[in-house]
Amino acid sequence: MSLLKLEAQDVRNIAAATLLPSPRLNFLVGPNASGKTSLLEAIYLLGRARSFRTSQPHQIIRFDQPALTVVGRVAADSSPPLPVGLRIARNGRREIHLDGRGLHSSAELLRAFPVLAIQPGSVALLEGPPKTRRQFLDFGAFHENPAYLDHWRRYTQALGQRNALLREKRPRELAPWTHEAARYGTIVGETRRLYAERLEPFFQDTAQRFFKGLVFQLHTQAGWDTANPLEKLLEQDIPHDLRHGHTQSGPHKGDFSIALQGRPVKAYLSRGQMKLLVYALLLAQARLLEARAGAAGCVLIDDVASELDEDNKKNLLGFLREGRTQYFISATDSKMIQNGLGEEAALFEIAHGQASPPTHFPVP
Repeated sequence: MSLLKLEAQDVRNIAAATLLPSPRLNFLVGPNASGKTSLLEAIYLLGRARSFRTSQPHQIIRFDQPALTVVGRVAADSSPPLPVGLRIARNGRREIHLDGRGLHSSAELLRAFPVLAIQPGSVALLEGPPKTRRQFLDFGAFHENPAYLDHWRRYTQALGQRNALLREKRPRELAPWTHEAARYGTIVGETRRLYAERLEPFFQDTAQRFFKGLVFQLHTQAGWDTANPLEKLLEQDIPHDLRHGHTQSGPHKGDFSIALQGRPVKAYLSRGQMKLLVYALLLAQARLLEARAGAAGCVLIDDVASELDEDNKKNLLGFLREGRTQYFISATDSKMIQNGLGEEAALFEIAHGQASPPTHFPVP
């Protein structure tokens, strides 16, 4: 899916703005605080129903306004456009609409318009807590396996019931929830592993754009010792879990890591290189999404100049010219787009929360 039109109202410093983007490369250029990141945030809201910058709704909504609204049209290559809409009020209440229908959750929205964001804080994917990496795997697994969301929900429900009994010291009632947690937890862990296995060659290829000659290894950790069945471990862990009041083993403890020559990448790479590695990982996820028939999504790259030197900017733009994924790239200087004009592209000048009509650069 790609974004055909965006209308954003009361998103941070944006009173009202409209974008008619290219299906491929889109450059948002303007000075700091002009509204570039807010427009990227509006696109992300349209696909995820949440922000990539904050979990607090009142921080996204323009000052003195009761709510924000983002509407748009998305479409795959051969499909008719779908109208999408989102309203978020200051109290956090969300109203989501897709193709004229109200949605109770964002899951259907995620599938209709997959969006990834690469921004200065993305380095937390490798340097932050395991929860961030689990979310990365879950997003990919969700798009790879239509049943994944149901399996994950059933696991979290069983886990919640099991933890409640552990806190209340009622071990005799644990058996059915231990069985359910083990059943669906095993499926969740295996689906994540298979997704990482499929992602690996895309990651290797993308990493070579920035780290020529280096071969990285992507390792997943299930959250338990997979040499033993999860149900057996959960039963063995009951005394330990009762003392702690929650379940110690399962995919809610899962993680992944990246190694180079058998050692953690932090032992070899600088902080700047770690940012590049995050670029490679997220772009690989986008490329794998694109490899699934009709599933090309949208990638937002915020403040590209602060993350990359000139050579790597050229490498990045060369990579983005390939494939069918739609990209939105923000920058303070239009000079950086000179190497991005090999495919159909659009340049939007952003000032005071407004976007100029696009300047188009057709395929030569």
